[in-house]
Amino acid sequence: MNAPATMQPEASIRAGVPADAENLAALGMQVWLHTYATDGISSTISQYVLSTFTADKFLALLAYPSTAVLVAEAGKNLVGYALVTFDAACPAAAAATSELATLYVQEHFAGRGIGSLLLARAEAQAREQTGTPLWLTVNARNSRAIAFYRRRGYTKIGITLFRLGAEDHENHVLVGSRA
Repeated sequence: MNAPATMQPEASIRAGVPADAENLAALGMQVWLHTYATDGISSTISQYVLSTFTADKFLALLAYPSTAVLVAEAGKNLVGYALVTFDAACPAAAAATSELATLYVQEHFAGRGIGSLLLARAEAQAREQTGTPLWLTVNARNSRAIAFYRRRGYTKIGITLFRLGAEDHENHVLVGSRA
């Protein structure tokens, strides 16, 4: 019996460029809605995604010197991205200053190693820029993402709240073990 082949990622990772801004906005909106709008679309959700995921905001992030935007491409299409901020103090660990603000992979490409590639590149950039491990927040109800980070050595070190409209949503603060 042959051993199973290891699944190779179908994407390449590169630094984001201004020409990616519209695609990043659309991808971010799509992944966020798929993940968090599980009860449908409310005015609060519409207002959040339409004001958060804009090409102008991504252009500003791409130009900000303390931020790295990494994109995953399959062919010539964006299928994921990671956003790392190098000057973001962790609310639960004084030594961590590199935040993985976002790691999104389009649902059609989930489970193919693309998130792992993005995370590895983000961790490498954090080591290079600050010498500290990445920290991040993840929705406490997002068991898939929590399991992903746990498998990669991240541990919960605290709790924070994400405010959406008039509601607070519990997020776990995680920190990586690799600096």
